[in-house]
Amino acid sequence: MLDDIYQGVTEVVRGADLIEPTGRQVSLYQKLGAAPVSYLHLPLALNADGNKLSKQNHAPAIDNANPGPAMEAALSFLGHPVAAELQGAPVEELLRWGIENWQISKLPNETEVITAF
Repeated sequence: MLDDIYQGVTEVVRGADLIEPTGRQVSLYQKLGAAPVSYLHLPLALNADGNKLSKQNHAPAIDNANPGPAMEAALSFLGHPVAAELQGAPVEELLRWGIENWQISKLPNETEVITAF
C-alpha cells in the first residue's frame, strides 16, 4: 500500500476474491492521511475444478506465439465478445477495439468457469 501511495496509484483492478480486505485497506489509507484508491473487482475465471486461473494454481500459460485466442477469450469473459469480423485479428487491433469499446456495465456479475484460456 505504501508503494501505491508513493507511486501515485489511483485505481486498482483485481479479482473479486479480494473484496473482503478492501474495507481495511481503505481504512489504512485514511489513517495514513492518503486518498484511498478506487477499486474494481472483477469476477474470477475458474477452471473446471473450480480453481481460479492463476500461477499459484498452475493455470496454463498464454501461447506467446499466438496470443490472439486468449485475448478474444478474455474479452468475451469480461462481457465484450469480439465481433466475427475481428476474430483472428492481430492482438494490437483486438486491444485497440477493447479499449475503444470498454464498458464497465458489460462486466459479468458472477464468477464463471472458463476453459478457453
